[in-house]
Amino acid sequence: MAMAVGTSGCAQQAEPTEEQGVFPVGMWVSPPVEELTNERYEEIAGAGINVVIGFQEWTGGEEAQRKSLDLAAAAGMRVLVRDPELLAIDPADEEALAERVLRYQDHEAYMGHVFYDEPAMEQYAQLSTLAGTYRTLVPEGLAYVNLLPTYSTLHQRGGTYDEYVQGFIEQFRPEVLSYDHYPFLIQREGAGSEITEDYFYNLDYMSRQSVQHKLPFWTFIQTLAFNDSHRDPTEAEIRWQVFTSLAYGAKGVQYFTYWTPDNGREWFGDAMIDRQGERTAHYDQVKRVNEALQTMGPHLLGLTLQGMHYHGFEPPLVDGEGTIAEAIIEVAGDPALVGSFVDRRGTSSALVVGRSYEAPTALELTLDASVDEVLVIQGTTSETRRPNGDRKLRLELAPGEGAWLQFRT
Repeated sequence: MAMAVGTSGCAQQAEPTEEQGVFPVGMWVSPPVEELTNERYEEIAGAGINVVIGFQEWTGGEEAQRKSLDLAAAAGMRVLVRDPELLAIDPADEEALAERVLRYQDHEAYMGHVFYDEPAMEQYAQLSTLAGTYRTLVPEGLAYVNLLPTYSTLHQRGGTYDEYVQGFIEQFRPEVLSYDHYPFLIQREGAGSEITEDYFYNLDYMSRQSVQHKLPFWTFIQTLAFNDSHRDPTEAEIRWQVFTSLAYGAKGVQYFTYWTPDNGREWFGDAMIDRQGERTAHYDQVKRVNEALQTMGPHLLGLTLQGMHYHGFEPPLVDGEGTIAEAIIEVAGDPALVGSFVDRRGTSSALVVGRSYEAPTALELTLDASVDEVLVIQGTTSETRRPNGDRKLRLELAPGEGAWLQFRT
C-alpha cells in the first residue's frame, strides 16, 4: 500500500490515481498485547484506519512487535513501531540503533518508528542525532515525533511556540509535521467558548509552516472525554475536526484515542473501543467519517494551500483578511471557512466547511465566468456540476461536513 506522506500530483478526474497514494489515517492507543489478533486488526481497518501507531506492543518484546506488523499487513495497514528503548541508546551509536530497528525495516507493514510524543526543546538535540543515525540505516523509514499544541505551557515547551516549532523543524528535519490539539471543552458557567480559543490559530500556524517548509502536516482528532477539562465529542464534532483540518491543508489525521487508555495520572472516558474491548458509539461514528474522508482525501494529497477565507465569522487570534480562490467571486449564506488550493498543474480547488458543528450550513457561491464545471466531492459521493445561469453554486452541508470543489475552466 502506497502511503503518501509528502506531496504528489492531483488528478483531473474523480477517481484518485495510483500517484496520489492513500490518505494516512492513524490512531493513538492500539489494542493491548493480549488482544493482538486478526479479528482486532481487521476491526481497526474496518473503521477506516490505515496506520497503527504503536503503543504497548513493546511490552511483549520483539515477538509482539512482529505479530503487530504481520496482523497489520494482513489487514492492509502499516505500523509505526514504538520502542521506548531507542531513547536509551547513544544517539550516535549506529551499531546499537541498527540492532533495534533493522529487524523490522524489511517488513511490508513497517512505516517507521515512533521517536517521541510531545518533546520539550531540550530533547531536540538527542532526538535529532538519533533520527540522523536512523535515517542513514533506514532511508525509507519515518522518524515520527508529535508536537505539543499552542495551549501547552512555556514550561512544557521550553520556549515560545514559534521557537518550539521552528527549532524542531531546523534541528530534527522531520518528514511530517505532526501535532495534537483537542478542542472540545467541558462547558462551564461564565467560561465563554466551548472550544479552545486557539483551535483555528493552531491550524493556521501549522498550515503556514507546512507550506513554508514544504512539509505535510498531520493532526490529532479528539474522540473521547478526558480529565476534568474535555468533553465527549459528538459525531458531528468528530467530523468537524477532520474537515476543518483538511481545509487548512492537513495531509493526515490521527484519532485520539482508538482503544480506551487505563486511568492513571489522567482520567479517560470511553474512546472507540472501551477497556473491555467492546465497540462504543464512537467506533461507527469514526467509521462513517472515514468513509467520507477516504473518498475525498486522496485528491487532497497533492494540493498546496493558497490561503484561508472566513465567511461570517472571525477566528480568534488569526491575523489577516485571508484569501480565496479566484474562481469564487462571492460567498453568501451561513458562516463557513474556505481553504483554497492549487495542484501542480495549476488547477484550483476549494474545501468548504461549515463553521457550525451543531447546525446544517447552507451556502451559495458565485463563480467566475471562466468556470465551466465543478467536481464536487461531498460525503461519499462525487459529481460534476455546472453553475446555473446566474453563476451560482449551492451547497447544503450537514453539521461538521465539508465539500471539496475542483474548478474546471
